[in-house]
Amino acid sequence: MKIVYLLPGGLFNSAGMERVTTTKANYLADICNYDVSIVTTEQMGRPVFYPLSDKIHLYHLDIGIHENFGKEFYLQKMVSRFYKVREYKKRLEKLLVEVHPDITISTLGLDIEFINDFKDGSIKIGELHFPGNFRKLMARKLYSSFFPNLVGRIMTTDLIRKCKKLNRLVVLTEEETTYWPGSNNVEVIPNPLPFEPQRFSTTKNKKAIAVGRLAYEKGFDLLIKTWEKIAVRHPDWELTIYGNGSEKDTLSKLIEKKHLRNVVKLHEPVREIQNVYPDYSMLLFPTRYLDSFGMVILEAMSCGVPAIAFDAPCGPKDLIQDGVNGFLVESGDLECFAETINKLIESDDLREAMGKAAVAFSANFRIEKVMDRWIRLFEELK
Repeated sequence: MKIVYLLPGGLFNSAGMERVTTTKANYLADICNYDVSIVTTEQMGRPVFYPLSDKIHLYHLDIGIHENFGKEFYLQKMVSRFYKVREYKKRLEKLLVEVHPDITISTLGLDIEFINDFKDGSIKIGELHFPGNFRKLMARKLYSSFFPNLVGRIMTTDLIRKCKKLNRLVVLTEEETTYWPGSNNVEVIPNPLPFEPQRFSTTKNKKAIAVGRLAYEKGFDLLIKTWEKIAVRHPDWELTIYGNGSEKDTLSKLIEKKHLRNVVKLHEPVREIQNVYPDYSMLLFPTRYLDSFGMVILEAMSCGVPAIAFDAPCGPKDLIQDGVNGFLVESGDLECFAETINKLIESDDLREAMGKAAVAFSANFRIEKVMDRWIRLFEELK
């Protein structure tokens, strides 16, 4: 079976979608002996971050869709986007006709604008790694004026209309299905664990971990403000944030401003994060939005690390059994976030029990279990 993944951006990122796509593609190529290809738009000669099977074919179109992202005026951005989308459509259609896949999987980048129009003969599946209203959320994040936010709402409505035309739309959580009323092509398949842990947390180290892109939507500024309260009560505990991104300098200055440089550290992302989690006793997940699953929660749990997360849409509540393998806190409530962290810090027995429950829960997401669901879907549609 020939499978083509369309990945907006590239494989140079250390982000969750890139990790998951790599994990699934490797499994299909190495274990299932499928013919797998990945098409990117923004690789631009940069090295692949996560290990990739040499059986996988890579097609880097290098369109440069995002090269001026955030640097243009809004109308300039819209005009640039129009021409880039047109170029992408032309080159991608030619490539799919040449490769002739059985199934094309869109991760709902710009290709969703035209993928249903292609006559290459492949079955079209959409795979959503963000909440269904992410276009509206992104417009609200980037712009405060009326027009861009109106465009964001219109684009969200348009996305729903186009996703209804796909052969199947795969979402990651049951909660996410509520964003797609009237769609009869929606199926839930969660992300798989990208590794099998060889070492587990004792939950005894006085260290907390957070992992993700250093971007506004990830909420690490909220976490640093929360840790200011933790440091007063528990100055012997440390927090390390693993990641990189546009907010790095801002977060560094905030750490300095709060006089936390001795207990809060920013660390570059690492490939083998499973070797890092066991050194920590809790994972903190302060996301504002745009995390429809929260892979880092699942990864940490598999290593016996309980999690505390804001109850943001859409992922945390599908992974955290509140009071069992971690805690859910009302989004943005820093006082409650701090008190919950203190509660877990102050009970060795609770951390240990939650860590064991987390390991047991994470077994539901072992790669062979999740990929069996994908293979059944492929065979059903083909």
